[in-house]
Amino acid sequence: MTTKIAIMQPYFLPYIGYFQLMSAVDRFVILDDVNYINRGWINRNRIPNTSLDTTQWLTVPLRRASQNRLIRDLSIAPDDGWRNCMLRTIQNCYSRSPGSTDLIPRCEGWLNAAEGNLSDFLRRTLADIANQCDITTEVVPTSSAYSGNGLSGQERILDICLQEGATIYVNLPGGRHLYDHALFQSSGVELMFLKPNISDSHLTFCESCGPFLSILDLLMRNPSGLLQQVMRSGELQPADESVTATQKCVA
Repeated sequence: MTTKIAIMQPYFLPYIGYFQLMSAVDRFVILDDVNYINRGWINRNRIPNTSLDTTQWLTVPLRRASQNRLIRDLSIAPDDGWRNCMLRTIQNCYSRSPGSTDLIPRCEGWLNAAEGNLSDFLRRTLADIANQCDITTEVVPTSSAYSGNGLSGQERILDICLQEGATIYVNLPGGRHLYDHALFQSSGVELMFLKPNISDSHLTFCESCGPFLSILDLLMRNPSGLLQQVMRSGELQPADESVTATQKCVA
């Protein structure tokens, strides 16, 4: 039986490609036992500003964040008003959007639960969005499911694939330079990349800011049925660039 697996760090409200990747595989592993990346996407993301001409950040503040600490060991900072501030930012941007009636209360629920362990919070938020988009892929954190065995980089990724019995490992195109196709092939794992569909003609997004913003932007502007359809529309491409055939992903 073919088992497709994807392995990604947990991000805060990531862009649509993250969820298309999740939808394209049988199991989605959250890599939360690696070092935190400062000023990355782990605890922040972008939405348009109120004038829709540039972007603004939504940032979850952390306690003693450091690139020398693992993601799973980080905690969210106590609420000193940042939750209400973020909620007001979201309300100001999206109060007139079609999805605001359902999603603004949902955002408030996420923020009310934003305390304690960062990885747990991100995993719950990702799972809630996946459920809204009818993505049924099982999501697993590496810190509780897989031994690290002292490995890092692509060797760790390949080891997780082998522990899982996966025959296909899927990543986003930005990771092409990180992986050795021959190494995976020699271990019996096919390396593939998902080309996200971010230009579907039916999708509505902030034209001046583009479709690479937080998934929150698309959730606010598009009906859930359309997003469920688009989540399954990425293209699986073989790692060997000499192979030109592509495969429509089927969740």
